Amino acid sequence: MGQNIKFSVKIKEEDLYRFNLHHSYSGSQGILSVVLFVLLIVVWILRFSVLSPLYKVFYPLLAIIFLMYIPLSLKLRVKAQMQQEVFSYPITYELKDDGIYISSPSADEPAVLPWEYVYKISTWKGYLLIYSNRVNAYIIPITDIQSQYDETVNFIKSHVEDYKLQIK
Repeated sequence: MGQNIKFSVKIKEEDLYRFNLHHSYSGSQGILSVVLFVLLIVVWILRFSVLSPLYKVFYPLLAIIFLMYIPLSLKLRVKAQMQQEVFSYPITYELKDDGIYISSPSADEPAVLPWEYVYKISTWKGYLLIYSNRVNAYIIPITDIQSQYDETVNFIKSHVEDYKLQIK
């Protein structure tokens, strides 16, 4: 078909954290934590006059724990993930007719994601996300591939079924 497209990106801690936060809050765990936060605050406000002093402090404290647990636990998890060797180097992507070749100096052989196994490709807040399944995605900061972005998107569109694309 066309010419292969090759580019490298370096994932920063902020990139990984934003992706994980987005993924958590668009899933049931994140939604549940926000709902519990709101419910606790509503109960606290409605029952404030009859609550004991202990519960006047306990309800908002528990609500804050529900709200902050996910971001804080993700922050710690991302810090640990960033210690992995793969994040020490830029990751190189090569889009070919038979799939996406992902290589890093930390791996001997490139990983290959055949086009038919791409779960979904979407854009979100400055990122091109290539999902290999429902949860895991290759995170590509669009600013890192700005000069090749249109060419990359066109190549992807010619190799991936429309229903798998959520590119804005």
